Amino acid sequence: MTFATVSSDLRINSGLLWLTVIPGLPLLVYLLRDVSFIVGLLVFALLLVLYIVIQRFTSGIDLDDLEKRAVFITGCDTGFGNLLALKCLGRGIPVFAGCLTEQGAEDLRTAAKNLPGYLDTVLVNVASTESVAAAAKYLDEATAKYGGLHAIVNNAGVFGSTFFDDFLNVEQYNCCPFREIAEVNTFGVIRVTQAMKHLVKQTRGRVVTMSSAAARVGAINMGPYTMSKFAVSGYCEVIRQELKYFGVSVHVLEPGIFNTPMAAVQNINKRLDDMWSKAPAATKKEYGEGFYQESKAWLLRSIGKQTNPNVNVVVDAYFHAITSRFPHLRYQLGPDCQFFV
Repeated sequence: MTFATVSSDLRINSGLLWLTVIPGLPLLVYLLRDVSFIVGLLVFALLLVLYIVIQRFTSGIDLDDLEKRAVFITGCDTGFGNLLALKCLGRGIPVFAGCLTEQGAEDLRTAAKNLPGYLDTVLVNVASTESVAAAAKYLDEATAKYGGLHAIVNNAGVFGSTFFDDFLNVEQYNCCPFREIAEVNTFGVIRVTQAMKHLVKQTRGRVVTMSSAAARVGAINMGPYTMSKFAVSGYCEVIRQELKYFGVSVHVLEPGIFNTPMAAVQNINKRLDDMWSKAPAATKKEYGEGFYQESKAWLLRSIGKQTNPNVNVVVDAYFHAITSRFPHLRYQLGPDCQFFV
């Protein structure tokens, strides 16, 4: 049985899911005979509409004095972090931008030179305890004039190795060609938050963290990335309850697949080929070259179709979590995420 056959069978079965509503139809007709049930249904609908209206209204109210509320953002070399830093600077918000490389920091400074906000680039590798500690020590002094940090934004992340679990080993769950996936996606968040949360306690500020739709639903071919995001979501749930005693709120973004360098098809294709070439002979024999080529084509095609080009959806959610007087606890972003969640 080929990969395509399995996918076809799944499509056929999912198409029959609507049949599950049939047993509920007679019950609904019976309940509608009761006037009190109809009234209750109308009241529920009215309350739901009222809730949506209030939420829409309150979500548009921003905090005052944003120009005096400093934020620290990791992963500002490229992608969401870079765009968020520029958006905050455009609003006049002081930004301490964590960059992995001097080139990334220089590019950001060049892009932001005409923006009104104050920019200070900080070289930091979230996978290194020493690097994060040095950045935290610098921020202790640099943010004193703002009374601390209004927000920590844990944005830095990597995708890592991807394919069936049989083709992976423990090292691939813990590393990728550039930086260790667990050290960046999971322990990087913990490392930065623990080193700098005293600064958001001073301002009764916020911790905003990038998770993923993969933290809600385990996706085929994405074992290491999914594992790292499940872990970071669990961490955020814990500190949300703990930090509320200090007036600090915790917010999580759960985007689907967006058009960033991390999700570039050519990069994923290269990692897949590298993984297949290094797979044990027994595993290659068990699956076969045909299965690998067919499933790889399906994966790349799926990512290509699902990739959302509008990265501003994520940037705007980040910005809302930072600036709104009533930020959401979770942000489900993109149609693929909203479908699964």
